[in-house]
Amino acid sequence: MLASAAQAAPLACASDVDFPPYVFTSSSGFAGGAQDTGLAINVLQRALRRAGREPAVIERLPWKRCREMVAHGQTDIAIDVPSRELDEKRFLATDAYAEVHHLYFYSAKKHPDGAPLRALSDLKRYTVCGLFGNRLDAFGVDPSRQDIGSKNERSAITKITEGRCDVFIEIREVVDSLSERDAALRDLFNGPALRRADLPGDTPTGLHFEFSRASKDGRALQQSFNATIRDLIRNNEMTRMMP
Repeated sequence: MLASAAQAAPLACASDVDFPPYVFTSSSGFAGGAQDTGLAINVLQRALRRAGREPAVIERLPWKRCREMVAHGQTDIAIDVPSRELDEKRFLATDAYAEVHHLYFYSAKKHPDGAPLRALSDLKRYTVCGLFGNRLDAFGVDPSRQDIGSKNERSAITKITEGRCDVFIEIREVVDSLSERDAALRDLFNGPALRRADLPGDTPTGLHFEFSRASKDGRALQQSFNATIRDLIRNNEMTRMMP
């Protein structure tokens, strides 16, 4: 690998926005320090061990920068690339190690008659919030209708309740994970001012690892990761590896 030529451990990057339970920062590390953890990181390190590699050094970066660094061989592995963002011309992708589903939040006051979306195309009529780095154009949302400046769910929910956004798109599994870990956030999600609904027409989105096509070891790593992912799914180990 290009980046690992100068050091033993591969370099991997993930978005700097927490994405529990897949990649997030935990304060329960050694001596109480913060560390990156999550299912994706556990799968990553298991696959590297299978390939006879050192554990990866993980960087949390703005998502676009992470992908570009992998594309140019400055970083070896991108973590948690959604199926809709895969780029076969620039990257080698693994099988999906997990699937996620989308839901959306909306204001109960602004939409007292219920969920405002009947079809995905209805998003074109609303201002849509997402977290920093999200690509809402994949849902057909015009850039002029996107607000992707929120660094966390609290910020996005505030924009909904204050009327600055009509809809906030999030991943169901992330909402569930955050609700289990943070009682205050769970109360916010379930507050009387807010409602949620499944995103119309949503199909499961896979989460993948990517390697640069410029990497001389990319194909070997892709095969090792795919073998690891298939074994973990076949043996029902993913749940046990969830932090």
